[in-house]
Amino acid sequence: METRIEQLSKTADAQTQNFPDMLSLVVHRLAAERLRSDPQLLEIAKANLQRWLNQTPGVGAWLEWKEILENESLENILKIISAETDEGQRLRSSSPFAGLISEDERRKVIKICAEAKPF
Repeated sequence: METRIEQLSKTADAQTQNFPDMLSLVVHRLAAERLRSDPQLLEIAKANLQRWLNQTPGVGAWLEWKEILENESLENILKIISAETDEGQRLRSSSPFAGLISEDERRKVIKICAEAKPF
């Protein structure tokens, strides 16, 4: 039986051209599923972002995420991090959603994505 990570990887495989983009898309889709089932996890992203801004204020991408997290609905945030667009890819590259999936899950995603899109 296929795992959820494998299912997400298959859909991302058809939509991405390279390993880093596929990895980011799958990780963020998994994070989106977690957020959908437990919206309180959004606080992890907000805390990450605040910590980063405290360490290095004024980084444009982080300020953009601050605006998104403060002003968008959860559903819109989920769409943003799961978007199969250049804009979605750009935003994922500076995403504050670290910590929403386990290290074990992250390793599984890396393995599956590497098999689908070798470096």
